[in-house]
Amino acid sequence: DASTLEKLEEQLLMTPLEDRATIPGMDQRRADILPAGAMLLRCIFEVFSITEMTISEYALREGVVFDRLQPLPAKFHHLSDPRRESVLALAASFDEDIDHVSRARDHSLRLFDGLADQHGLDTASRDVLEAAALLHNVGLFVSHSAHHKHSYYVIRHTDRLAGFTDSEIELIALVARYHRKASPRSKHVEYSALPEHDQRRVSILAGILRIGIALDRSRAGVVTDLTTSVTGKAIEVSLTTAAGSDYSLEQFMVSERKDLLEVSLVLPISFVFGSAQAG
Repeated sequence: DASTLEKLEEQLLMTPLEDRATIPGMDQRRADILPAGAMLLRCIFEVFSITEMTISEYALREGVVFDRLQPLPAKFHHLSDPRRESVLALAASFDEDIDHVSRARDHSLRLFDGLADQHGLDTASRDVLEAAALLHNVGLFVSHSAHHKHSYYVIRHTDRLAGFTDSEIELIALVARYHRKASPRSKHVEYSALPEHDQRRVSILAGILRIGIALDRSRAGVVTDLTTSVTGKAIEVSLTTAAGSDYSLEQFMVSERKDLLEVSLVLPISFVFGSAQAG
């Protein structure tokens, strides 16, 4: 943060050049200009009222390559291209069904956007939801039994998620961990270690993800769109399904998986299924 940067600048100015050159990881060719760099960075903090920064593990050259090679974000997405590509690459390396998790992601993001006034979460939370939706099943590579727990472990300990902070990776892993089975509980060590506001985020995002996954339970792309409305003290989700499709499995599963989101938002949720008109 800004105060730490100011202290670092003072320390560097007081440290002789020969001592700066021995700092672990220091490029000796840059030891002489390090104080000037710290002063410049502090001025940038002051001019733009920056309070803290996140240090990337990548250099400018990687950013240029990412920018040149990646396509524009898709309609419903918010993740930056390098982050999304690293998430998709990790999912693919675990033989994940990309079509299925992509549909689950799209359903989840539509629901997130439609309930913005109810949950009050920001775009950073939306990013966490998108990544968790794409990665929620990577634990299947380890074992089908308790694979949601394995998903947490894989996501939490991978070094292949580019552009995410450690706290973001923890949230992504927890949302994926709670995509099925038990809801978040205080006895769960990782969940209870979170600040209260992050516990709320995890519960809401996991509740949304459970519904997004349930809406593609048959993995056949039956649900093609959804809209959300809030009337009085209840949420109604209207679902469009492919003409002539059998959506009975999705209808059953979504009724089974809505509880966590209902409890998190303190609102009942109903689902209305309707088929699209044949062209």
